[in-house]
Amino acid sequence: MQDLLLMSALLVPSRDAAPIEQAVIVTSARWDSRRATLRRFERTGQGWVRQGRAVRAWLGSNGFAPARTRRQNSGQTPAGVFDLPSAFGHGKSGSVSLPYHRITPRSYWPYDPRDPYTYNVLQTKRIKSARWRDDGQWSERLLDYGRAYRYAVVIGYNLPEAVYRGPAGQWRAARPARTHKGGGIFLHVSRHRPTAGCVAIPQRAMREVQRWLDPQANPHIVMGPEAVTRDWRKRLRATASSSSVS
Repeated sequence: MQDLLLMSALLVPSRDAAPIEQAVIVTSARWDSRRATLRRFERTGQGWVRQGRAVRAWLGSNGFAPARTRRQNSGQTPAGVFDLPSAFGHGKSGSVSLPYHRITPRSYWPYDPRDPYTYNVLQTKRIKSARWRDDGQWSERLLDYGRAYRYAVVIGYNLPEAVYRGPAGQWRAARPARTHKGGGIFLHVSRHRPTAGCVAIPQRAMREVQRWLDPQANPHIVMGPEAVTRDWRKRLRATASSSSVS
């Protein structure tokens, strides 16, 4: 049942009509920057209020790329606005409100173009007839990433829709993701180096973010260089300097 709830939250379309009450802003100086700053905000009766401290983040080894042009294996983090539908990990999760998957030795995240129907779909086991490759290049055995995935949140980039449990328990998408755009884009614990396209922050901050996110607040992440995030921050219309989204 837990896996069914997770898949529903992970792979349904974003609730575009719902107001965004929590926002995570990841800003770099340039498109090709490997480092960025992560800030988070929550809408209150007084407007948008910053939550916690700003933290330094690692990006992909080749910086940001616009989500519409980002390609698989580019080493770039997609820039844009995305929902944050679910979380996973193997650390002490505590009070996580997002749909949560505790990873096991059987947890995989494939993004193998030769099997579009499982592309960017969390798998709770690998069946013998699976077409996606388990070679470390076209899929991730999540537990192999150690501390990086101790606390993690899925970023809603290029996720498929209409996911169902297929033969032998494999999860498949009736409306697959785009196999040239890449997958497995997460917010996770930093290993003190650039990522393959994810956003990584210190463990304590990542654990705090994971616990703070509330699905009822329709949380979203805004990622990109200053020119991209500045425009979005202006639309938050902060009501006071103490709650300014800058």
